[in-house]
Amino acid sequence: MQRREFIRFVGISTVAAGTAPLLASGGARDNFMISDVREVSKKMIDEIFKSNAYYKKTKNRAFFEAFVGSQHPRVTLVGCSDSRFQMSAVDETPENDIFVVRNIGNQFASNPGSVEYGVNHLHTPLLIIMGHSRCGAVKAAMSDYSKESASIRRELDSLSISIRKAKDGYNENEKWLNGVISNVHQQVCSARAEFEHEVKDGKLTIVGMVYDLANDFKEGYGSIKIVNVNGETDMMKIKEMPVFRSAIS
Repeated sequence: MQRREFIRFVGISTVAAGTAPLLASGGARDNFMISDVREVSKKMIDEIFKSNAYYKKTKNRAFFEAFVGSQHPRVTLVGCSDSRFQMSAVDETPENDIFVVRNIGNQFASNPGSVEYGVNHLHTPLLIIMGHSRCGAVKAAMSDYSKESASIRRELDSLSISIRKAKDGYNENEKWLNGVISNVHQQVCSARAEFEHEVKDGKLTIVGMVYDLANDFKEGYGSIKIVNVNGETDMMKIKEMPVFRSAIS
């Protein structure tokens, strides 16, 4: 099923169900009946296999043989689990290039072992903390989340600490974006404390970025903005760093 058809199906099913929400959280599935949920799941599985078939056709044996024995990524990336951000936004061919660690709110503390594996075992010279605009986890951490499950509350508790120093905004979206940026700063700070020696020895650069899916920075939908490098947040100083002179306009 093509993506547009799938989205259209989801919309029709949601309207047609007309029942009380099955899930406590928001989203397209809220009004689904059980039969609708099963049908959407079936169609999504069909789409996955069709997409995989197309993917296999576009890759030959040599493509996989280049990394079938071992991986040699250049980047360890800590990103949010949000489905609106995918590796295709930063790398056309992420295979064997990006070691990805994802959780709600792109938090270093949620998966420190996985990040350490990328940095110290796979020896990636670059660690990226990738936040994104309109992050639901950040929004939740800025609100009352006391009714969430214990597991979710634990992750939001640490996220809440990360955004306490966020600047206020002229409106809710600006305040939200400032919370996202504040969280990225805190995650970079946590990662830098863990990998202090690697950074000091010049073996690792930690970069905080924000993927802007909502054009909140007014630099274009889908743009990426660097907000922190090894703890430095002054963009004039960041631009003068040799590694970034050609990457930041």
